Amino acid sequence: MSNTAHIVETALLLLVAYLLGCILGYGVRRILHAARGTRQVVAVPQQVVAPPAAPSESRPPRSHAARLAATVNEPLPAPKRVEPAPVVAKAPNEPATAKRLSKEKSGDAKPPALVAARNGKADNLKQIKGIGPKIEASLYALGVFHIDQIAGWSKANAEWVEGQLAFKGRIRRERWVEQAIELSKAKADA
Repeated sequence: MSNTAHIVETALLLLVAYLLGCILGYGVRRILHAARGTRQVVAVPQQVVAPPAAPSESRPPRSHAARLAATVNEPLPAPKRVEPAPVVAKAPNEPATAKRLSKEKSGDAKPPALVAARNGKADNLKQIKGIGPKIEASLYALGVFHIDQIAGWSKANAEWVEGQLAFKGRIRRERWVEQAIELSKAKADA
């Protein structure tokens, strides 16, 4: 027997063994699923066309915790409305960090949050490099809807948000606060 014939014979035997294993595995899987009752055929009832639901009702809850919370009969307490801090005009020669330094001394780590976006329209936080759609949604959930809110963060505020979003050092590394200050200046100039 030549070397080439030996290689071809070995390859064919491996192919046959693979195919037999696939067929055997498929059969065993099918038998096990049938034994568990997971392959039961159920008659499909005719679908009744319901009137279109409101957009908030058409979406199922997103997470397991949300589904569990939806099953509880007790109503949730009304969220507390957090009023935005009054905007104070700063002197033109005052550096942007002075506002943040005063907040750092106050000892409040959680940044001021809003219940809803001002005027019903949130800013596009994805303008800040490093914020994508998922992080933007998480910031909205924390009550951060506007770029000027991020521009007002102190170091302690940024660390608190990093702790909530579970990424350490990213806000400082990607300079979110500095980018937000520049964007809010450009927005004010426009």
